[in-house]
Amino acid sequence: MKSIKDTLLVIQNAVEQFNKESPNKAIIALIGGYAAIYFGAARTTFDVDVCLYLPAEEPGKLFHGHLKKVLPKRFTFRFFRASKDPADPLGHDLIVINDSANEYPRIDILLARYTWELKGLEQAHPSQGLSFPVMPVSTLITMKLLAGGRKDDLDILDMLKEISEEDLQKTQKLAKTMGKDKKLRSLLKEIQKG
Repeated sequence: MKSIKDTLLVIQNAVEQFNKESPNKAIIALIGGYAAIYFGAARTTFDVDVCLYLPAEEPGKLFHGHLKKVLPKRFTFRFFRASKDPADPLGHDLIVINDSANEYPRIDILLARYTWELKGLEQAHPSQGLSFPVMPVSTLITMKLLAGGRKDDLDILDMLKEISEEDLQKTQKLAKTMGKDKKLRSLLKEIQKG
Protein backbone atom coordinates (compact mmCIF):
# COMPACT_ATOMS: atom_id res chain seq x y z
CA MET A 1 0.00 0.00 0.00
CA LYS A 2 1.30 3.45 -0.91
CA SER A 3 2.08 5.82 1.94
CA ILE A 4 -0.06 8.75 3.03
CA LYS A 5 2.60 11.06 1.52
CA ASP A 6 2.32 9.35 -1.88
CA THR A 7 -1.47 9.47 -1.74
CA LEU A 8 -1.59 13.14 -0.80
CA LEU A 9 0.85 13.91 -3.60
CA VAL A 10 -1.63 12.47 -6.12
CA ILE A 11 -4.33 14.79 -4.79
CA GLN A 12 -2.02 17.79 -4.49
CA ASN A 13 -0.80 17.41 -8.08
CA ALA A 14 -4.40 17.22 -9.35
CA VAL A 15 -5.33 20.39 -7.43
CA GLU A 16 -2.23 22.26 -8.63
CA GLN A 17 -2.97 21.31 -12.24
CA PHE A 18 -6.59 22.41 -11.82
CA ASN A 19 -5.47 25.76 -10.39
CA LYS A 20 -3.11 26.32 -13.34
CA GLU A 21 -5.88 25.68 -15.86
CA SER A 22 -8.84 27.36 -14.17
CA PRO A 23 -9.70 30.86 -12.96
CA ASN A 24 -11.53 29.16 -10.05
CA LYS A 25 -8.83 28.32 -7.51
CA ALA A 26 -9.36 25.22 -5.38
CA ILE A 27 -8.35 25.07 -1.71
CA ILE A 28 -7.78 21.69 -0.07
CA ALA A 29 -6.87 20.30 3.35
CA LEU A 30 -6.53 16.95 5.08
CA ILE A 31 -9.43 15.97 7.37
CA GLY A 32 -10.69 12.68 8.82
CA GLY A 33 -8.60 9.98 10.46
CA TYR A 34 -5.18 11.08 9.22
CA ALA A 35 -5.78 14.67 10.35
CA ALA A 36 -6.94 13.35 13.73
CA ILE A 37 -3.72 11.31 13.98
CA TYR A 38 -1.72 14.46 13.15
CA PHE A 39 -3.40 16.20 16.11
CA GLY A 40 -2.79 13.35 18.56
CA ALA A 41 -5.51 10.74 18.04
CA ALA A 42 -4.41 7.16 18.57
CA ARG A 43 -6.19 5.31 15.77
CA THR A 44 -5.86 3.58 12.43
CA THR A 45 -7.64 4.45 9.24
CA PHE A 46 -7.90 2.85 5.82
CA ASP A 47 -8.88 5.82 3.68
CA VAL A 48 -7.71 9.37 3.14
CA ASP A 49 -10.22 12.18 3.62
CA VAL A 50 -9.75 15.69 2.31
CA CYS A 51 -12.00 18.73 2.18
CA LEU A 52 -12.02 20.83 -1.00
CA TYR A 53 -13.48 24.25 -1.70
CA LEU A 54 -13.98 25.35 -5.26
CA PRO A 55 -15.75 28.65 -6.03
CA ALA A 56 -17.81 27.44 -8.96
CA GLU A 57 -21.37 26.51 -9.88
CA GLU A 58 -21.38 22.62 -9.55
CA PRO A 59 -17.92 22.34 -7.92
CA GLY A 60 -18.15 18.59 -7.37
CA LYS A 61 -19.10 17.88 -10.94
CA LEU A 62 -16.37 20.22 -12.21
CA PHE A 63 -13.59 18.70 -10.08
CA HIS A 64 -14.81 15.15 -10.77
CA GLY A 65 -14.45 15.84 -14.50
CA HIS A 66 -10.98 17.27 -13.96
CA LEU A 67 -9.84 14.20 -12.01
CA LYS A 68 -11.08 11.85 -14.72
CA LYS A 69 -9.06 13.84 -17.23
CA VAL A 70 -5.76 14.13 -15.33
CA LEU A 71 -5.37 11.05 -13.14
CA PRO A 72 -4.12 7.74 -14.55
CA LYS A 73 -6.61 5.14 -15.79
CA ARG A 74 -5.90 2.94 -12.76
CA PHE A 75 -8.15 5.25 -10.71
CA THR A 76 -11.94 5.04 -10.75
CA PHE A 77 -14.15 7.91 -9.66
CA ARG A 78 -17.64 8.22 -8.25
CA PHE A 79 -19.44 11.48 -7.59
CA PHE A 80 -22.24 11.60 -5.01
CA ARG A 81 -24.50 14.58 -4.55
CA ALA A 82 -25.26 15.46 -0.93
CA SER A 83 -28.83 14.29 -1.25
CA LYS A 84 -27.63 10.78 -2.22
CA ASP A 85 -25.35 10.18 0.79
CA PRO A 86 -27.41 9.63 3.94
CA ALA A 87 -24.24 8.71 5.86
CA ASP A 88 -23.08 12.35 5.84
CA PRO A 89 -25.14 14.38 8.32
CA LEU A 90 -23.60 17.60 7.00
CA GLY A 91 -24.80 17.03 3.44
CA HIS A 92 -21.56 17.30 1.47
CA ASP A 93 -21.12 16.43 -2.17
CA LEU A 94 -18.50 13.69 -2.27
CA ILE A 95 -15.98 12.36 -4.78
CA VAL A 96 -14.62 8.88 -4.07
CA ILE A 97 -11.41 7.73 -5.77
CA ASN A 98 -10.41 4.07 -5.82
CA ASP A 99 -7.25 2.49 -7.20
CA SER A 100 -7.96 -0.59 -9.33
CA ALA A 101 -4.43 -1.87 -8.57
CA ASN A 102 -5.11 -1.55 -4.81
CA GLU A 103 -1.81 0.23 -4.21
CA TYR A 104 -3.37 3.50 -3.01
CA PRO A 105 -5.96 3.74 -0.25
CA ARG A 106 -9.43 5.03 -1.04
CA ILE A 107 -9.58 8.82 -1.24
CA ASP A 108 -12.72 10.70 -0.20
CA ILE A 109 -13.00 14.32 -1.27
CA LEU A 110 -15.70 16.22 0.64
CA LEU A 111 -16.79 19.42 -1.05
CA ALA A 112 -16.92 22.25 1.50
CA ARG A 113 -20.44 23.48 1.92
CA TYR A 114 -20.38 25.92 4.82
CA THR A 115 -18.67 29.24 5.51
CA TRP A 116 -17.01 27.89 8.67
CA GLU A 117 -15.46 25.05 6.63
CA LEU A 118 -14.12 27.57 4.11
CA LYS A 119 -12.60 29.63 6.94
CA GLY A 120 -10.91 26.47 8.21
CA LEU A 121 -9.56 25.69 4.75
CA GLU A 122 -8.19 29.23 4.46
CA GLN A 123 -6.38 28.76 7.79
CA ALA A 124 -5.04 25.29 6.97
CA HIS A 125 -1.27 25.05 6.98
CA PRO A 126 1.13 22.48 5.52
CA SER A 127 1.86 19.76 8.05
CA GLN A 128 5.35 18.79 9.06
CA GLY A 129 6.39 15.72 7.16
CA LEU A 130 3.44 15.65 4.75
CA SER A 131 3.82 19.03 2.95
CA PHE A 132 0.03 19.05 2.67
CA PRO A 133 -2.36 21.46 4.41
CA VAL A 134 -4.18 20.08 7.46
CA MET A 135 -7.53 21.47 8.57
CA PRO A 136 -7.09 23.45 11.83
CA VAL A 137 -7.84 21.38 14.92
CA SER A 138 -10.79 23.59 15.94
CA THR A 139 -12.50 23.04 12.58
CA LEU A 140 -11.66 19.32 12.54
CA ILE A 141 -13.09 18.80 16.03
CA THR A 142 -16.25 20.70 15.04
CA MET A 143 -16.66 18.54 11.94
CA LYS A 144 -16.35 15.46 14.14
CA LEU A 145 -18.79 16.87 16.72
CA LEU A 146 -21.34 17.32 13.94
CA ALA A 147 -20.66 13.86 12.49
CA GLY A 148 -21.51 12.44 15.90
CA GLY A 149 -20.22 8.85 15.70
CA ARG A 150 -18.43 7.11 18.57
CA LYS A 151 -15.22 6.90 16.51
CA ASP A 152 -15.47 10.67 16.04
CA ASP A 153 -15.92 11.12 19.81
CA LEU A 154 -12.84 8.99 20.51
CA ASP A 155 -10.81 11.08 18.02
CA ILE A 156 -12.04 14.26 19.72
CA LEU A 157 -11.09 12.95 23.16
CA ASP A 158 -7.55 12.22 21.99
CA MET A 159 -7.20 15.58 20.24
CA LEU A 160 -8.53 17.48 23.28
CA LYS A 161 -5.79 15.90 25.42
CA GLU A 162 -3.16 17.48 23.14
CA ILE A 163 -4.85 20.80 22.28
CA SER A 164 -3.38 24.19 23.20
CA GLU A 165 -5.42 26.61 25.29
CA GLU A 166 -5.72 28.97 22.30
CA ASP A 167 -7.03 26.20 20.03
CA LEU A 168 -9.39 25.01 22.76
CA GLN A 169 -10.92 28.49 22.97
CA LYS A 170 -11.35 28.57 19.18
CA THR A 171 -12.94 25.11 19.31
CA GLN A 172 -15.33 26.13 22.08
CA LYS A 173 -16.38 29.24 20.15
CA LEU A 174 -16.95 27.32 16.90
CA ALA A 175 -18.76 24.47 18.68
CA LYS A 176 -21.10 27.02 20.31
CA THR A 177 -21.79 28.63 16.93
CA MET A 178 -22.71 25.20 15.55
CA GLY A 179 -24.86 24.25 18.56
CA LYS A 180 -22.43 21.55 19.73
CA ASP A 181 -21.01 23.26 22.82
CA LYS A 182 -22.95 20.97 25.20
CA LYS A 183 -21.48 17.86 23.53
CA LEU A 184 -17.99 19.40 23.65
CA ARG A 185 -18.37 20.16 27.37
CA SER A 186 -19.48 16.56 27.93
CA LEU A 187 -16.35 15.24 26.20
CA LEU A 188 -14.13 17.62 28.19
CA LYS A 189 -15.70 16.29 31.40
CA GLU A 190 -15.00 12.75 30.21
CA ILE A 191 -11.29 13.66 29.98
CA GLN A 192 -11.29 15.18 33.47
CA LYS A 193 -12.83 12.00 34.92
CA GLY A 194 -10.33 9.73 33.15
